[in-house]
Amino acid sequence: MNHNKVNSKRAALISSAFILSLGCSVLQAQQTSAHEYSADGETTIETVNGLRVITLRENVYVKQNQVAITGDVAVLEYNQDNELQTVQVNGSPAHFEQSQMNSDEPVTGNSDTINYYAGSETTVEFIGSANFQQPGNTLQCAQIKHTIESGATSGQACSGALSPQEN
Repeated sequence: MNHNKVNSKRAALISSAFILSLGCSVLQAQQTSAHEYSADGETTIETVNGLRVITLRENVYVKQNQVAITGDVAVLEYNQDNELQTVQVNGSPAHFEQSQMNSDEPVTGNSDTINYYAGSETTVEFIGSANFQQPGNTLQCAQIKHTIESGATSGQACSGALSPQEN
């Protein structure tokens, strides 16, 4: 999977289809929530329980701020104000990368499913065969939860290595 090889014609076609089908609302949602996404396969848009739901298929890429997630299928949910609320990415496995301002080493992870929750306290959940690496720490768990802003990480049914903590 290589998100850098996204066909620019296909991306332009997808963008045009979004604008034609939804007017300016999609463009406004992408600009106000500071995120981007792409896919090599089919993209569908629907409204479910008042939420706008966009489903991307094949070689999906979703990025918001310093976080990038790739996988096979992504489902993005927006509230009635066109703000991104959640992203669920499934893959074989799905991949996560968070660049850090104070380190050359990114925070990375992968699992069968990655749930990204946008908001004031952005969190990421790794579900199913989860692997997670922060500088100095490595975890393999059934499930892992990571808070972006604080860097706090917890897991269930884990094994791994943690670096010594300074007091």
